[in-house]
Amino acid sequence: MQCFIQNYLWGKKGLASEVSRLSLAGQHIDFVDEKQFYAELWMGALHKSPSLVKSSGQKLSDWIKSNNEVLGEKSRLKFGDELPFLMKVLSINSALSIQVHPSKVKIY
Repeated sequence: MQCFIQNYLWGKKGLASEVSRLSLAGQHIDFVDEKQFYAELWMGALHKSPSLVKSSGQKLSDWIKSNNEVLGEKSRLKFGDELPFLMKVLSINSALSIQVHPSKVKIY
């Protein structure tokens, strides 16, 4: 997979960032810019910044639609033919605001 990097100002710069080191090791980037912030490494099929299949350049979400059996029967029954999560690796240099991503369904 070719994963997406978010360069937010709260991230760590250059090789001080675990995100930059993982991105370099995973060949998501060719070099690390020591002046650049590397805050998040996203792995998933989110429409905003999807991972790509390296061999074809195809969006992971499109690849999953064509190969939906990879999600497994239980996941497909519950979430349909979409990857139900986005994995993020964060490399934080300064305080972050609290993020909440509520479900559309009320849980009591």
